[in-house]
Amino acid sequence: MHQFDEGFEPPEDCVLWCRNRTYDIHVLDDDALVDLDWWNRHLREAEHDVRLRGRNYDGKVVEYGQATVLRNDLRLGSDLVEARHNGLGLLFLCAAWRSGHTRRRGARRFPDLSNRFVADGVQPYAGAMGAIDELIRLKRLPDYDHTSSSGWPALPNVGVALTTVLAWALDIRSAGGRAQLLDQHGVSTLVHQGWLEDPAVSGFTRRRYDRYLELLQHWAAVGETTPELVERWLVERWNARVMEARNGTRAEPTLF
Repeated sequence: MHQFDEGFEPPEDCVLWCRNRTYDIHVLDDDALVDLDWWNRHLREAEHDVRLRGRNYDGKVVEYGQATVLRNDLRLGSDLVEARHNGLGLLFLCAAWRSGHTRRRGARRFPDLSNRFVADGVQPYAGAMGAIDELIRLKRLPDYDHTSSSGWPALPNVGVALTTVLAWALDIRSAGGRAQLLDQHGVSTLVHQGWLEDPAVSGFTRRRYDRYLELLQHWAAVGETTPELVERWLVERWNARVMEARNGTRAEPTLF
């Protein structure tokens, strides 16, 4: 653990909140409402051989309109992805889930993965597909040496936050554990609690991300819970503070 994080323990509210939650319900069943027509239209216009699906309120797979995507659906071979390249399809499903999640920071934006400088006859998305294939093969984030490599996969116009959603979905390892979601709301809560780091998620280096993962793992160990639930508390805590500022209601995430 980073020396600045020694003695930085989880708040009691975090521990109690996580202990009153279950992984299956509050992580795997964490859902987002996705506009399938919007995403599939953009996929078609960008000439991706990918089609996204979702679920209706009964859990049945649907192909049109507004539909629900669960965090548990974010995995290779998902029923909600039809694609020639499964990894690329999963990336777009992760993008749709993240942008449709009302409690996370993520605008609806279609990632442009194309390389406009490839030679004639070369697939413009070959670089992105190769980077995803490498993640799947190695099951860890790329190595980095602080001078010639960022350590992040070479996924153009994807961004750090979405990359971490994909990494979690692929069960990628880093800092001794599973990669976890990096959300601006969650990091802002950490900084508000006293974490000594730059709060801007878009500028997270791999070293800073590994430090973040080590802190989540430590808080989870102290609270006898999982890093996923700790990360979820951080996001919920931010939303509760915003609600308090707007409405004067109680700030702590409620036990539901």
